[in-house]
Amino acid sequence: MRRSAMKPLCLTGLVLAAAVFSACEKVDYIELTPSDVIFKQPNNQVWMEAACMARNGVRAVKARVVWSVADPSIAEVNEKGLLKPKASGDTEVIARYGDVEARAPVRVIFVERIEVAPKEVVTKEGADAVALEVKAFGKDGREITDRSPALSSQDKKVAQIVGKGGILPLDPGTTTIDVQVDGAKASVKFTVEVDPALNQKK
Repeated sequence: MRRSAMKPLCLTGLVLAAAVFSACEKVDYIELTPSDVIFKQPNNQVWMEAACMARNGVRAVKARVVWSVADPSIAEVNEKGLLKPKASGDTEVIARYGDVEARAPVRVIFVERIEVAPKEVVTKEGADAVALEVKAFGKDGREITDRSPALSSQDKKVAQIVGKGGILPLDPGTTTIDVQVDGAKASVKFTVEVDPALNQKK
């Protein structure tokens, strides 16, 4: 009878000991993954992971960090660590547990404007495809060279986009070629003239 009566007391003691141990998990530093973030498009997002670690290398599995961003105008993070860009610039994502914190640099490099040359094209029907020179620039005015432009013709009977951005003249007329690099846009007037020599052959 005495032994059976003592079992619940022993179990209760173990539960209390486990609760005290988990409540006293030591956190000496926080490891962030990824350790740095670069965003290039507004629809990008990254899940941040924070590992709360003790000095002996043991992870505090029950520890939960509080997330924040040093400059909320550049990026935002929710309570679960989902990080999103808002505007071009540099900031840091911060994970904090009590007095312990870790920071990871965040860089947002949006294309703010583009330059297209020439701004107007005049060619003839049957001519070779025309290529445009497209340059993209960031907020700081520096050229961004790791983005590709997307071209589209408003009138595909007059001109069509072929290959890697070539504009192929078709029937005589005038259309607008829309050029876009990420969120920045520009347009080019594209005119196809009649080729008398080509019509004589017909």
